[in-house]
Amino acid sequence: MLEYLEFQKGEQLVEKLKNDNIRSLFLKYLLPSVTGNLSIGILVFIDTIFIGRGIGSQGLAALNTAIPAFTIYSSTGLLLGMGGATAAAVDIGRGNHQGKNKIFSHSVYLAISIGISFTLLQWLLLDEFTVLLGATDTLFPLVKDYLRVISGSTLFYLLPHTVVAFIRNDGNPNLPMIGMVVCGIVNILLDYIFIFIFNWGMSGAALATGLAQLSYFLVLLTHFFSKKNTLTLERKRLKERAIRRIFRIGLPSFLNETSMGIAIFAFNLVLFKIKGDMGVAAYSIILNVNFLIYLIFVGISQACQPLISINYGAGNHARVKETLKFGYISTLIVSLATFLVVYFLKFPLISLFNTTDIELIEFTAIGMPIYFSSVLFMGINIMLAIFFQAVEYSGLSSLITFLRGLVLIILGLIVLPKFIGVTGVWATPLFAETLTLIIAVFLYKRFKYTAG
Repeated sequence: MLEYLEFQKGEQLVEKLKNDNIRSLFLKYLLPSVTGNLSIGILVFIDTIFIGRGIGSQGLAALNTAIPAFTIYSSTGLLLGMGGATAAAVDIGRGNHQGKNKIFSHSVYLAISIGISFTLLQWLLLDEFTVLLGATDTLFPLVKDYLRVISGSTLFYLLPHTVVAFIRNDGNPNLPMIGMVVCGIVNILLDYIFIFIFNWGMSGAALATGLAQLSYFLVLLTHFFSKKNTLTLERKRLKERAIRRIFRIGLPSFLNETSMGIAIFAFNLVLFKIKGDMGVAAYSIILNVNFLIYLIFVGISQACQPLISINYGAGNHARVKETLKFGYISTLIVSLATFLVVYFLKFPLISLFNTTDIELIEFTAIGMPIYFSSVLFMGINIMLAIFFQAVEYSGLSSLITFLRGLVLIILGLIVLPKFIGVTGVWATPLFAETLTLIIAVFLYKRFKYTAG
């Protein structure tokens, strides 16, 4: 009887996605998707503000050195979450409701196994991991303190990233938004207590972040006790075919996050060579603001994913195109608003992180508008990558992701600084996003809507 009721609820949701007004559905998913997706960005952003104010520019440089570790956690979670949820949504769109909980169970069990393994490896190889991230002699103790604590929270990064797409597709897009608000409040309170009252420094910042992420996961867990829930964990052995499908579909999300970590590492190396720790500290400020905008773009794209996957699977191609149209409009609005805010309000933004180091403030203010010119194209590139992922053309999605997130970034960092110095470093994202856009649009124009 329970399985029948869950099937009925799933059928009703699918029919809504197939038939209700696209604009209303898109708006229903948009705000929860964007705010829920901001969770890890808010954590890092808040940490950066408190570390910048409480520890100073060396703390900012140390945090930016540690940030690629976050991309390992989030990329693995997105690999399992976006891969599994997209596979389940396409199956449901095609009328196959049997495999949803099998896919969900595989994703969760893999997240638990990988999360525990990551934690053990980081504890055993903490010094090596710290050096691998590029920590200099002066930053090594700060980075190590941060990673020692944050590595214990790995599972609470993987599991939310894994289950959030399933929850959103299961007709509960508001819960991630609520979880994000709780997470942000917890992080702010604990950051203040641990850094300014207890004087725990980088360890305190890491502990605050880990506990805040735990609070986010606990909020998400409430979905599985609600009447909306149709997801259940099956006690069955993992099947290689299901794992391969999850990994294949989730690969673009994994590459996107992983590429970001490698790109941050590359930026840190180049800026340290040009300007030392101050260059890395300036990049930390710019990156944290940019990361929030990137997450908004990803949130917009992920709001489109269930609509695209269900309707593509059902052969409703006109509804897929209409969903894309609303996604494009939203990304363009955010792009223009972001560029104007950064251009005219760069000093107030920088002052959130540091108000005393004049050289750092001036250096950051020069680079910020150049770096943020890339947002004019970033959103469309992310949207097209998510589109190809949502219709199970993972190869094309991976290509777009790999180009904009890594290949062209590395090329830009090698070539541009040789001709225009540090300006070339700040201009690298614009170089990468512009070339990627040309290729992505070409690929989309050649795409044929043949499934259904």
